[in-house]
Amino acid sequence: MVKIFIGYDPRQPVAYHALCHSILEKCSLPIAFTPLVIEALPLKRQGLTPFTFSRFLVPYLCGYKGNALFLDADMIVNDDISKLFDLFDANYAVQVVKNEKKFEWASLILFNCEKCTMLTPEFIETANRLHAIEFVEPLQVGELPAHWNHLVGYDNDKEASLYHYTQGIPAFN
Repeated sequence: MVKIFIGYDPRQPVAYHALCHSILEKCSLPIAFTPLVIEALPLKRQGLTPFTFSRFLVPYLCGYKGNALFLDADMIVNDDISKLFDLFDANYAVQVVKNEKKFEWASLILFNCEKCTMLTPEFIETANRLHAIEFVEPLQVGELPAHWNHLVGYDNDKEASLYHYTQGIPAFN
């Protein structure tokens, strides 16, 4: 079973449901979805979205065991998400698509939960530069292929396994 945590923003529930549906359409394995609803989490810190910082709770929510994926809500998956999990490498604490826009690295994180025990609710409430993935050493950040986090409006590739609508989901102007 693949564990997928999705940032949930109550202002845009259609984004969450569209992402889940896109994953369900193509996934060849059982899936466990967990929406990161801030009111249900041991964290109060928010940013631009309610889930800005809750994404880093994934290892904690998994009991620091196994692997799990975090996705921003403004994404659509165009491939079998189990292929992304096939890329899991236990040598890394996290794996991300290392595109030019480093602030987007944290929009898709494949966590090795056992190597992320520093990500406690208390640490996340006050830590700086979490989105730059500076909670681990640079050599602990593995790279995923770019087609798993295609930044719509920035990247030129026409075909991707995952489309990330960083400028807003197509349901809204």
